[in-house]
Amino acid sequence: MKRYSRNTSRDVKVLKDNLKIGVFDSGIGGLTVLKKLLQGFPRGVDFFYFADTARVPYGSKPIETLRGYVGEIFDFFFQLGIDAIVTACNTSDSILSQREKQNLPVPYFSIIDPTVRAVGSIAPKGSEVSILATSNTVRRSLYLRKLFRYENLRRITQKACPLFVPIIEEGIWEGEIVDAVVRYYLAEINRMEPDYLILGCTHYPFIRKVIEASISQKTLLVDPADYILVDLKNWIGETGDEESRVTYYVSGNPESFQRILGRYFQREGNVIPVDLVDERITIRG
Repeated sequence: MKRYSRNTSRDVKVLKDNLKIGVFDSGIGGLTVLKKLLQGFPRGVDFFYFADTARVPYGSKPIETLRGYVGEIFDFFFQLGIDAIVTACNTSDSILSQREKQNLPVPYFSIIDPTVRAVGSIAPKGSEVSILATSNTVRRSLYLRKLFRYENLRRITQKACPLFVPIIEEGIWEGEIVDAVVRYYLAEINRMEPDYLILGCTHYPFIRKVIEASISQKTLLVDPADYILVDLKNWIGETGDEESRVTYYVSGNPESFQRILGRYFQREGNVIPVDLVDERITIRG
């Protein structure tokens, strides 16, 4: 990923009517984060959601390839003049170094860091934590390494679930296929009965009900979207009175994404197709 010059003036919060926040994911998973953000900020924020649907999933692709994808998305956001970036993709968050995040010209909001802080601070001594995530997120082990710093956690495990994202992107969120795949991936975790189970991919809340029905009643399901919202609220503070809006950008098929919006949000949105090619970024249509 290319280097950027840090604009220190961005570190100072300025109250204005239309704060511009860029939110991105490999596909539709980040909509679960966006939904929480819209609930938390019904006014005063313009959200710009980018779904890299032409190149989903990110969970199994080479890391250097993904770093190039993320750099292209950041460049696109900077062209839009956004004030901050919210990563709604655990895999993308896990492949960027802390220095790269800090050196961006606008504030960057991690989805992993606030989740680790929350679980680490509320878990009683001797607690066990499991993480469901993509293959790349598990391979990078960022959740694991950060959670290991908390002495109150007795055991921390992680499980890669590579079939979840493709199924969810196909719009299969319930039924026999989902039930079978969830049972397969959660079999070992259910034997351990952890106290906390982190949904370490923003796609996974689409099948939350199936996951909840498959785990022990003692296991608390953790959605990282709840904690990235807290971090953003702390940074933004007060907002203007203008109703919040969302503009959606996709690298793939806008019609299929529009159908997902209608199904998940029960409303249509302004979906704009975008080509991200090397240094040339163009809006299609």
